[in-house]
This record gives sequence, structure tokens and C-alpha cells, in this order.
Amino acid sequence: MTVFVNGVFEPVTELSAINTIVRAIHIDEKNDAVVLIDLADAPRQPYAVGLEELRRSLESGDTKSVAITTPEFMLVLEEDLDEKAKQARDEKWAIIAPLLDPDYPGQIFVRGELGRLVSSRASELGVQRKSIYRILYRYWVYGQVRNALLKNYTAVGVANRVYDPSRPPGRKPRFQGVLIPPTKMLNAVDKRCIRVGYALYVNDKKSSISSAYDEMLRKFYSVRDISKKGGGELRLLPTSEMPNLRQFKYWGQIFFDEVETERGRQGLKKWLKDSRPLSGTVRDWLRGPCHQFEIDATIADIYLVNSYSRRMLIGRPVVYIVVDSFSGMIVGLYVGLEGPSWNGARQALFNAFTSKVDFCARNGIEIKSADWDCHHLPHQIYADRGEMLSLAAEGLSRGLGIEMGTAPPYRPDWKPMVESRFGILNDLTGIRWLPGGVAARDKERGERDYRLDATLNLREFTQIIIKCILHYNRHHRQPDRLTQAMINDGVEPTALGIWTWASENQMIAPNNRPDELVYLHLLPRERATVQKGGLVFRGMHYVCEMAVEKNWFAKARSRGVWSIECRYDPNSAAHIWIQDDSKQFIRCDLRRSDAKYADYRSDEIYDLLEAYRQTPPQHRHAELESRVQLSDEVDQIVSNALAERKLEPAPATKAEATGNIRENRTEERSRERETSFVPDGVRAESVAPASESTPKSHDSYAGPRTAQVIDLLKKIRPGQKQ
Repeated sequence: MTVFVNGVFEPVTELSAINTIVRAIHIDEKNDAVVLIDLADAPRQPYAVGLEELRRSLESGDTKSVAITTPEFMLVLEEDLDEKAKQARDEKWAIIAPLLDPDYPGQIFVRGELGRLVSSRASELGVQRKSIYRILYRYWVYGQVRNALLKNYTAVGVANRVYDPSRPPGRKPRFQGVLIPPTKMLNAVDKRCIRVGYALYVNDKKSSISSAYDEMLRKFYSVRDISKKGGGELRLLPTSEMPNLRQFKYWGQIFFDEVETERGRQGLKKWLKDSRPLSGTVRDWLRGPCHQFEIDATIADIYLVNSYSRRMLIGRPVVYIVVDSFSGMIVGLYVGLEGPSWNGARQALFNAFTSKVDFCARNGIEIKSADWDCHHLPHQIYADRGEMLSLAAEGLSRGLGIEMGTAPPYRPDWKPMVESRFGILNDLTGIRWLPGGVAARDKERGERDYRLDATLNLREFTQIIIKCILHYNRHHRQPDRLTQAMINDGVEPTALGIWTWASENQMIAPNNRPDELVYLHLLPRERATVQKGGLVFRGMHYVCEMAVEKNWFAKARSRGVWSIECRYDPNSAAHIWIQDDSKQFIRCDLRRSDAKYADYRSDEIYDLLEAYRQTPPQHRHAELESRVQLSDEVDQIVSNALAERKLEPAPATKAEATGNIRENRTEERSRERETSFVPDGVRAESVAPASESTPKSHDSYAGPRTAQVIDLLKKIRPGQKQ
């Protein structure tokens, strides 16, 4: 076992070669000796032990080598020392330097030499020997470096100093040059009162330190004159009998440190979110991409309009983001009107688990698979409690084998990846400066309402978000995400670069599930009705081969409608899905007459149809007015007819009034034909003889003569011969 100069050794058993912790300050191989000095509070003169004896003690385990902490006063750089400290150190070094002659190493440790050299040096300098011994011992104990002679102020001061009441600490208080009574010298009771009063500020029960100080004085340093009426007047004690504000602050900051005060003032939840110490990152325990996704929602700071009519405001959209915790890749998106809830979250997850090429194509953006190659199920999902605390989310865990994690209230730091992405996307989109942006400017009184500037619809806003996500995934750099293997392979510190590298190195272990299970657990479901025109869902008609083969529509026409459960993609109204008898999903397409809705979102079509079903107040008033006018006009016509009828003589009998209906009808019809409007060239001017016209066998229309024959035939009563 090696014994070296300045090494520190400690006894382990009673058989050790040493009795206490020591430092080796000189080794004499020739004489088999090692000089030691005890590391005690009051070190004594160095002594020698056998070098081989110490080595054997170390090898046997009776003694062990230890490492001690370097004292704080020695942990300083030369350039950080002031001139006064350097001068004091160098003066001490000059006293002992001649005793440590490098030309004769170890001479001072020869028996009898230490006392002789110290006495000679003391006589030479005119100082006491104990001063030189003190400096030498200090030099040897702290490792034989010159900085061991620096002044040590770490233990300076008295914890609980007791002052003479006749001589209070600090300068004498004066006011305008005149001495005033000194402040009170605090005792243990005063300090306990200060602790109670300052706690009011720390626990955020008082707005400021001054108000907490006032409350302390009211409770502990005031008296009430009960002899007076009305409960008595409250008066403070004299100044010399109560702490001042400076003492209150000083001792309050001693009793409560800065962190404790900040935690109490902010509240535990906010402190944990904004000020807690960070001991690592969320990526430290992840295996790779698709290990954990984070999901969260925010209400975008912009007002949108309906896709069919840009004059119809639909409010502010909800934006859901799904982020891979390992790579930082945004893997899922939902922009819609579903409030922060499970219905919105499931649509974002469905987007994260399916192809982005088809999703972008539905929104008018053409991309390649490599541009956004994210269509995997994760093993874990972390989200807010609001979206995931439901039976539907529990079904997601059981049906798809995804472990669900929920953050406590007011703890977004438990899912920091997705929380920070909202700010990045807001900066990329410049959302506040888009038409209809909520915070486009500091709104002043009388300014134009920014909602009136809303121009973008859901599809266009989704396109903007998609473009920003593609830009972020490809270009947002985060070098701290790179591992040593990534650095060796020259991976770009972007989300897409890390995701691609992980895919090439087979680090992505997706939670593969059949599409039917994904549809079953993620697509939202509602009730559709089977009617004679198709499956009606949100006012749109859908058809499928199974419904036609089973004659659903014919049965609905004869027996009446019935409802059926369906699943739909809110991002597209082109299809819905129903299940057959074997629980397999059947896709239903829009009927040809409703194909105009295929490129729109189902919620937009639903809102549009609902809006058109409702009658505007202006239209209701106009319709009511027109109906009243119609009734009045009909009444006038009837009144005029009744007046004209009174001018004609009434028939004598009922038989006379009703007996000539057929003849009157024929006469009226003839009059109608003669006065009816006929375009030029259609009515015959004259009728030619039959011999000069077409053959009799081919007569089809002979003008007025044919009409007269038909009228004559109608006059023949049943059973009467011609």
C-alpha cells in the first residue's frame, strides 16, 4: 500500500499504527520513517513512525487512507485575492520559509532540530516562539501550500452574542444631530413575536413586510385603554420597548430563507410550476420515439368564419397538439370547435396515429411521407386530467394498450414538451396579427372590434398550422437533445432529424394495433337515422352497399325511420363508418346529391345547415307581414265577388241553380280557349277541307272542329244513343 506525502490516514482498529487521523508531512525512506502530524483542533508537534509498519497496517486493513475536504478559505484563485490578504499571507510565509530549506529537505524533522531552528528564528525576528510554531503547524496541517496561511474567516462571529444594555450595538441614533433614545435590544420573546409577525408576510396573508410589521405591533406591542367608552383606544408601547422595522426585516429574513418566502408568497402550486429546482429532463428515462406522447389544448387567439359564408363568425378554434417527448416531433394535430374535452383529444390522437399525407391532402397541402412520417401508436400518453379522466379514455387504455398519465392541476411542467410548443407555433404563425387576431393591438376605447376583421375559415387556419408544424419539425434546432451516438453520426439537432435517425437505427418501437381498433376507440360516435333517402347524419345523406343489399331505405319508407350508431371523422364530411353484424367497419359515402359537402368539415356543414334551418327575425317579420297582406287581398277579392253577385238576379230554385253546370262549364271553356294567350303561328287561322289536308285515316288534330265534336260527345248522357 502506498504512503505518500500529504496523504491522510485514519485508524480502523485498535491494532492500527496510528491513534488518530493524521497527515504524512515527510517520508524518509533511508531511515524507514514517516513524519506525521495530528489533524486535531489543537495540533501538536509532528512525530515519526515506522514507514514499513504503517504500510503493513494499511495492507492489513487496520488503517485506511481517507480524503478530506479542502477548507473553504483555501478555495480561491490568486487573482481573486486582494492585496491585503496577499500581504498577510506573504508575511507569514517569510517567517517560516528559512526553516523549510529545500536544499536540506527534512532537516527540521531531525530530533532536536525543530526546537533549535524555531528558537533561533524567534530571536532573529524578535517574536515569540509560539507564533512561529502556530504558523508551521498550520502550514503542515493544511497540506504544505502557501495559501494555507491565508486568514480563515469562516468561523468568525458569535451565534448568540450577549450585549451590555448600557452599551447597545451599532452607532448611536440621532435625529437632526440630536441623540434620541436607542432601539430596543431584542430578547427571546421579541424574536418569537417577530417570527409570528413575519410569517404573515411569508404565508401571503399580508401584502407587504410593512403591513406584517404593523400587524405584529397591533398584536404584541400595543395596549388598549379599557377605561374609555367604545372599547378603548389602542396605543403603541414606547419606541424603546418594541422592535423597529429594520430589526423586523433582519430577523425575519434569518427565520425564513428566500426560497421559503418565495414558496409561501407564490403558493405551492405556482412555485412548483415556475420556481421549483430542476433535477433533470423528461427525456432522461425514455427509450426513444413513440415511448411517450404528450397532448394538450389551447384556445387560439383568433376568430374564424364559416367555410360556406365568410360573414358567419364561428368564434375561436381549439388547437390540440400531440408531441413525442423524446424527439420533440409534433406528431398530431386537431383544429376545430370541440372544446378542450375528450372529443377534441381523441381527434388529435386519431390524427397522430394515422397517415399525415392523407390528412394534409384533405386540407389542400401536398407532402411526401418523409416530410411528416408519424403514424404510430405510443406506449404512454401524458395529458391533463380534464381530457383523460373519463370512461372513454379508460377504454383507450384497455383497448389499445396505451398507459395513460395525467398531470395534477396547475402542473404543466409535468408535460413541458407540449406546453412549450404552443408558444413556438404562436410565434411562427404570427397569430395575433392575422385578420381577426385577438391581441393584434392594445385595444383602446372606441377602436374597431377585431372580431369584425375575421376572414379565415377553419380549413385555411388549419393549413397555416400545418405549414408551421412542418417548418418547426424540420428547422427548429435543439442541440441538447442529441445523444453521443447521434453526435457521432452527425444528426441534425431537429425533431425531424432525430426522428429519422431513430427510425433508421430501429429505435422506434410503435404500439401496433389494427385499424379497426383505432377506429373503434378514437373516432367520435353519434346516432344517424336510416331514412328513405339514405343514412342521414348531421343533415347529410350517406349510402353504402350493405344498406342497399339489405333494403334499409325501402324498409324505412314503408315502416318508418330508425337510428343507428355511426363513427365519423370531424375533419372530413366525405365518409362515416358503421358496423355490420360481425362488428366489422363499413364505410358509407356521401350521396351524389350531397357530394358538394365532401371537402368540408362535418361540424361546419352541421352549423351551416342549422343556421339555414333557423329563420332570422327580419325574415319572420317579413313573412308575417306578407301573410297578413295575402289574407287582406283574398278578402278584398271575395268582397268584390260578393258585391257583383248581389247585382245579378238569384235563381228561383235550387235545381235551376245547379242543373246547367255541364253546359255552363262547356261555354266557359270555349270562352277560355278563345281568350287564352297563344304564341304567334300556333293558333290555326282557317280550317282546310279534309280532302285537301292529310288523309282521314291519319287525322290527329283538326283545330276548332275537333273541339266541337268532343263537346258534342260529352253532352250524350250514359245509356243514350246518338
